[in-house]
Amino acid sequence: MRMTGGQIIAEYLIREGMPYLFGVSGHGITSLLDAFVDRRGEIEVVQAIHEQGAAHMADAYYRVSGKVCGVFTSIGPGAANTAMGIANAYIDSIPILLMTGSVHTHMRGRGVLQELERTQWANFPRMMEPVVKRWWQPSQVDQLPNVLHLAFNLMLEGRRGPVLLDLPMDLQADFAEVELSDPVSRRPRGRPHGDPEMVNRAAEALLRAKRPLILVGGGVMASGGEAALQQVAEFLGAPVTVTWMGKGTIPEDHDLYAWPCGDLGSISGNTLAREADVILAVGCRFTDRTASSFRRGVTFSIPPTQLIHIDIDPYEIGKNYPTEIGIVGDAHATLEDLLVALRDLRPPRDYRTSPYFAHIQDLKKQWDEALRPTRESNASPMAISRVLAEARRFLDRDAIVVTGAGNPQSQVFTEFPVYGPRQHITPGGFSAMGFEVPGAIGAKLAAPNRQVLTITGDGGFLQTVQELAMAAQNDLPAVFLVCNNNGWECIKNLQTHQFGPDRVIATTFLKRDGSQFSVNLAQVAEGMGCHAERVTHPTEVGPALQRAFTSGRPAVVEAMCSQEQPWNGLTATGWWDVTVPAYHEEARARYEAARREESLT
Repeated sequence: MRMTGGQIIAEYLIREGMPYLFGVSGHGITSLLDAFVDRRGEIEVVQAIHEQGAAHMADAYYRVSGKVCGVFTSIGPGAANTAMGIANAYIDSIPILLMTGSVHTHMRGRGVLQELERTQWANFPRMMEPVVKRWWQPSQVDQLPNVLHLAFNLMLEGRRGPVLLDLPMDLQADFAEVELSDPVSRRPRGRPHGDPEMVNRAAEALLRAKRPLILVGGGVMASGGEAALQQVAEFLGAPVTVTWMGKGTIPEDHDLYAWPCGDLGSISGNTLAREADVILAVGCRFTDRTASSFRRGVTFSIPPTQLIHIDIDPYEIGKNYPTEIGIVGDAHATLEDLLVALRDLRPPRDYRTSPYFAHIQDLKKQWDEALRPTRESNASPMAISRVLAEARRFLDRDAIVVTGAGNPQSQVFTEFPVYGPRQHITPGGFSAMGFEVPGAIGAKLAAPNRQVLTITGDGGFLQTVQELAMAAQNDLPAVFLVCNNNGWECIKNLQTHQFGPDRVIATTFLKRDGSQFSVNLAQVAEGMGCHAERVTHPTEVGPALQRAFTSGRPAVVEAMCSQEQPWNGLTATGWWDVTVPAYHEEARARYEAARREESLT
C-alpha cells in the first residue's frame, strides 16, 4: 500500500480499535491530523484546551474502559505541556500513545521554530525519557509499521505504561510503500504465571497464619484479578487493605474490606497490617504513603511479619521490605494459581465464625466512630467529610468518582466507599493536582451511561479549569463537586502541624493587603456554558447534585467548606516523613525521634 506517514498511523490505530485521540493541534502535527479527516466515524479526534488536560483525559479513559487512547501535540511547547500528564500515567502504569510533532529530518539541528537542539538536534524525547517506557524518533516513513506494533506491545505487556512517538513533519507527509500486518499477529499472548513451587509455598504459609492480611495494589485491577482476589480473601478469611491504586478491587461494603492502610490509613487498616503474621501483597510497590514512611510498627512490622509479594515487575520485589516468598507473575494468573493451591491443601471454612473475623469487625466499627463527628457535622461552612457523606448517599452504586491531589482525594480514599473496579479514578504515585477536570471528561467518554463525579478542592479545580469549556463544547455531562475552602488546605494543615499556626505561608488565597481572595467558581463555570450553583449548608449538597445530574450539561456544584480544624481535614492514623528545619528545635526533636524508627534497609 502506498501511504503517507499520517495515513499509516491512522490506519494502524483504527485496526487497533483505538477510540479517541486527545490533543491540541499545531504546525508540527497538521499532516498527521489531516490523515484522520478521511477516517471520521472510525476514530474520534477530540480537541482539548491544554495538552496536560489531553494526557489526563486519555489516562482516565483507560482507567475506566481498559482501552488505550492517543495524545497528539505539536512540536516544542505543546509537546512539553504533556509532561505532567504522561508522568502521572507512567507512575501509575497507565498506557498512553503520545505522538508529538518534530522537526523535519532535513531541518534537524538548524534551530527551527520550537526545536530543542543545543545539545542534540530534535532533542525533545530526552526530556520525556524518564516518564515513558520507550521513545521512538523514526526518520523514514517505512519504519512506522514496525515502530507502531512495538509501541503497542511495550505499552500493554508486563508493567504497562506510556510510550512516545516523536514524528518529524516530513515523515508525516511523505509517501512510502508499506505492508501493515494485523496487529493481533504481532501481539504476545498469555499471562506470566508465578513459579508453581513458590505459589505452593505461599499457600502453605498463608494457611499456617493466624492473622493473615492481603494488601492490594493497582496490579490486581490492571490484570483483571478482582474476582480471584476476593475468592482468596474469603478462603483465608483474610482482611483486605488497599493502596491508592488498589481501591475498588473489592466491594467496600464486603465484610473483609479493612479500609486503607498507610500514612492516611484507617484504624482498621493500619492495626491489621501491623498485627499480621503473614501479609500477601499483590501488585503493589510499598511506597512511603502505603507504609507510613517505613516507620516500624505504624503500618507494617516486616519482619517479624512474613511477606509474600506477587508482582509482574521483579524490580518491586524486595525493594523496600525483605520477602519470605517473592513471586514474579501476573496478578490475576498467580492469584488463580494460589486459589487452586489453597483448595488442594484443605476445604474452605466459614471465616465468619472465627475470633479474627470478630476482631476485624470491631476495628472497622472503631474507624466508623472516629469518622462520625466530621461525617455528621452540621457546620457551615461545611466539613469535607460531611460533603462526601452527602455525595455518597446521592450517587448510584456504580458511579465513577474522580479525584486529584489534596484533601478531597485523601478523604475519598480513606472515607468514601466504592463498590467495584474502575470506579475510583485518581492519580496515585505522582499525585498530580489538575487531574480532576480532564480526568472526569475522559471517564465520562469511557462510561457515557454512568454517573461521573469529580470531587476536588478549589486549588486543584483551578489548575485545569479551562477544560470545562471543552466539556461544554462537547456536551459532556460530567459533574464537578468543588469543595471550596479558599486555598491549599492540605498543605496549610501540614504547615500548622509541623511548625504551628503562626507559620502558615503561601497556602491560603490572600490579596496583597492580607484579606482573603476567593473566586466564585460557580460563576466561572456558568461563563463556560455549564450548569452551576453554590451551596453553603450540608443539606443542600444532595439536592444540588440531583439538579446537576439532571441538567444534561457539564455541571459544577461549589460547596463552601471550612478552613478550621478539624472540619477542614481528615482523620489519619499513620506517619509521613516530611522534614522539619533544624531551627524548630522541639518539632525537629520529635521528627528525628520518629525518623529513627524508620526501617530502611
